[in-house]
Amino acid sequence: MAKNTYKTPPKAPIVKKKRENRLLTYLNQTIGFDRLFGEDNAWPIKHFDRIMWVSFLLILYIGFNHNAERLVRNIQRLKAQVDEKRAKYTTLQADFMKSGKQSEISKQVIATGLTEPVTPPYKIVVKSDETQP
Repeated sequence: MAKNTYKTPPKAPIVKKKRENRLLTYLNQTIGFDRLFGEDNAWPIKHFDRIMWVSFLLILYIGFNHNAERLVRNIQRLKAQVDEKRAKYTTLQADFMKSGKQSEISKQVIATGLTEPVTPPYKIVVKSDETQP
């Protein structure tokens, strides 16, 4: 038997062709990035998608910062309102407690003609044998 001495040539490595970015192609056609940056300085063109992604993240970060500052301002405003309402509640509660005292009630009733009794009330004592018929 004859030995097969035929060797197959090694396979060439498969190189994936990088897909062209449609947005980059469109911008290059309309604005002409090649004319702006030239062939020697093509770094911004090659990394346009990354530049746009970082720009988007920066805009998002700025938006979140504005939202957080607005929330902090609202919280401070609401705290001031709560403190004001708490002070008003305390004042009204103190006035209400004061108005329930006998001396305050007697001052208000004098206008209607009622006066406080000068003599103490009589105590009625009932004997236990009188309660049953």
